[in-house]
Amino acid sequence: MSAGQKEEDELGTDECLRLIDEMVDLGTEMLILTGGEPLLRRDIYDIARHASDRGIWVVMGTNGVLVNDHVAGKMVECGVKGVGISIDSLDPDKHNSFRGGPDAWKYSVRALEICRKHGLEVLVQTTVMEMNRDELLELIRFAKEKEAWSFNLYFLVQTGRGQQMNDLSADETDSLLRELVVQQDSHRPMLVRAKCAPQYKQIAYEMGMGGLESGGCMAGTEYCRITPGGDVTPCPYMTEVAGNVRDGGLTGVWNESTVLQELRDAKLLKGKCGRCEFNELCGGCRCRAYAAFGDYLAEDPACLYEPTGRAQRPELHEVIFSDAVHRRLERIPIRFIREKVRRGLRAYAQSNRLGVVTMADMDRALAGSGRGKAFSDAALSTGGNDSPPQS
Repeated sequence: MSAGQKEEDELGTDECLRLIDEMVDLGTEMLILTGGEPLLRRDIYDIARHASDRGIWVVMGTNGVLVNDHVAGKMVECGVKGVGISIDSLDPDKHNSFRGGPDAWKYSVRALEICRKHGLEVLVQTTVMEMNRDELLELIRFAKEKEAWSFNLYFLVQTGRGQQMNDLSADETDSLLRELVVQQDSHRPMLVRAKCAPQYKQIAYEMGMGGLESGGCMAGTEYCRITPGGDVTPCPYMTEVAGNVRDGGLTGVWNESTVLQELRDAKLLKGKCGRCEFNELCGGCRCRAYAAFGDYLAEDPACLYEPTGRAQRPELHEVIFSDAVHRRLERIPIRFIREKVRRGLRAYAQSNRLGVVTMADMDRALAGSGRGKAFSDAALSTGGNDSPPQS
């Protein structure tokens, strides 16, 4: 983002709290408080507490500069479940240069350690570019050593300040995604995931490996961004405005915006994405298409896959989940995650020609188990086997 001075007319505390009530009515299950830097808002704890009290899972994304023991304690007190912290290189100078602060690396690592000490789950976020491409394995190991819940590798979308940065080529992106698919299984219990590269699903399917519940473009379908001034965009990386919450509320924008309605119809996708049999599983990155062509329905220029011409994702055979798998799925309280996992398991089973999915298959498909306490119920903790539960 081209972040800097705050907007002149930011949403006030009461407006934010009313928005959360509206989110609850819409069925919102997760709220990510990010920025800029969310900890610069004096009312951020009131916002987090209200969302948590209304049953919404709250995650905070921060650069870590302001995180200390007091702040981490306040996060826990307000019901924040996890914290996303950016670590873009293990070389402090590279990270500091990218983040624009002389001690950014020191503060980010300190924040990671403080959050873990207070029992907060941490998601290590890395934006991959040429400058850190060769550090991938070391970064994953670093995240695991720091007991991160997840390592999320973000693929640059050239918007905001990113317009001035060099992105990886489509060939480099494809090679890196294949490497990531392999790495995810060897770093349990930490999740290893690709972000802003929904073709990860197609590659995982092709390779017959786990991770199929990851990826897939959610822009305007399962999430959106609300800017400090109330504009609603399909994704944090897209500038196309679907409406403003001050003009009739979030409900009207979410349900009636032409932009969002078009993004929810895979039949409207153009180019390769429109022809692709994986367009419902993947959909291509709508923000990357918008950044490259000025059209959020255009094809994703970072994807190498050539569609076969089939109208839909191939359905190889019927898939049955064991009773234990059904029980485990039902323990995931966040519905949109539960459904993504269900679709991913089915795709994994089809790509591996499994008739029945067992708990062992589910572990392999998800490439991670044994989660920390804060997320154990919500995100796929191993809690049994294919035998009946014991009394």
